[in-house]
Amino acid sequence: MPNAQQLRRDVWVTLLVMACSLLGMEMVLSFAPAEDAPDRAMSYLAMCALIAPLAVRRRFPISSMLLLSVLFIGFGTWLPQVMIQLAPQIAYFVGLYSAVTWARDRRALRLALGGVVLVMFLWLVISITNAKVLFGSELDLPMAIDTSGFIDPVVAYAGYNFLVNLFYFGGAIFLGFSSWRSAWQHELLVAQAEKLREQSRELARRAVIDERLRIARELHDVVAHHISAVGVQAAAARMVQPRDPQRAAELMRGIEDSARQAVGETRSLLRVLRHEDQTGAETAGTDAHRSPEPGLTDIPELLEQSARAGVRVKLITVEHREGFLDSVGAGLGLALYRIAAESLTNVREHSTARSAVLSLRSGVDGTGEWAEVEVTDDGNPRPGTGGSGFGLRGIRERAELHHGLVDIGPRSPAGWRSRARLRVPGSTSLSHIAPEATA
Repeated sequence: MPNAQQLRRDVWVTLLVMACSLLGMEMVLSFAPAEDAPDRAMSYLAMCALIAPLAVRRRFPISSMLLLSVLFIGFGTWLPQVMIQLAPQIAYFVGLYSAVTWARDRRALRLALGGVVLVMFLWLVISITNAKVLFGSELDLPMAIDTSGFIDPVVAYAGYNFLVNLFYFGGAIFLGFSSWRSAWQHELLVAQAEKLREQSRELARRAVIDERLRIARELHDVVAHHISAVGVQAAAARMVQPRDPQRAAELMRGIEDSARQAVGETRSLLRVLRHEDQTGAETAGTDAHRSPEPGLTDIPELLEQSARAGVRVKLITVEHREGFLDSVGAGLGLALYRIAAESLTNVREHSTARSAVLSLRSGVDGTGEWAEVEVTDDGNPRPGTGGSGFGLRGIRERAELHHGLVDIGPRSPAGWRSRARLRVPGSTSLSHIAPEATA
């Protein structure tokens, strides 16, 4: 679509070309024989009429081409001395080129262009017929015009006109299609670039949303874990305080530690959110403001917190390769830690069990290496302690993130099991496992 500057430029260029054409026409009239010269007023009128449509060649490309075609044929028949000038020939060439380049309705262009080519072909046939009458032949005229060439004059004249028109129309159409294709490819690249920018912005926005959802899950885990520990310890301290003040004091110290840790971790997570609100940074930009994430090395702290809350936890570690669990990545270690913390929180909040078993395992199968965390207890559901379900949903989402499997449900004859098996990144088949791992 042409802009206003291009349309104004077309008008000024058309006026300039018209002035130069009139000057050239006056020069032709000045050196041409008077008996062969066309009428000056009609010559000027024809020259201006043939050039004027160029002023709107971009705004109305098909209409300009059709108008120029009609004028070209009309003045070519009526005033051939004017049509052989350079300016009308260039004007019609530019009109054809502009129609092919700027026409927005390509179907209408094909119909109009086909009609123009057909009419011009018929006009060429008529010109060839006139040439035969002009040059004659031994059958029609008693004497033929003598020429120095080896080709029959009629054939030569027809062939010459055919080649001229072929290059004339073919060149205008070819250049027009080339320009249109280049402009279309440019617009396509611009649209693709804009789409890529929109996708990039959308990915950035989704990355921020995903990060905040992750932080929300982290915040839920932190608050649920520590607050549940505080609640259980406070209840235990209240019950043992009359008969065992020392034990009650220990429980109160546990409440203090749990509250302090909850406040510290909550502040760390909220600091990340504030940083994103102020700078709009993506996930990677918040790492410098985040406290070190917990991992499998922090599992003993979970056991101590559970013990202070009244639930003794036994840790069982089974590795298919010595030191494997210590070597897992930070992301996988964080997921295993959070799943274990959430599972132990559920035991403290929703079960009557006073003991639990936390099992950390690793292994290898046909699809690669895996790491597993399992928490089991032998208690019964505690009445009136139904939760929101966010904790179990968080376990499943973490497992899904690591292409893992989750098994959560009651045990027989009593108890509850929370088990999640996560895939280890970078290990996809048995062929990638070291020899000692499969021995």
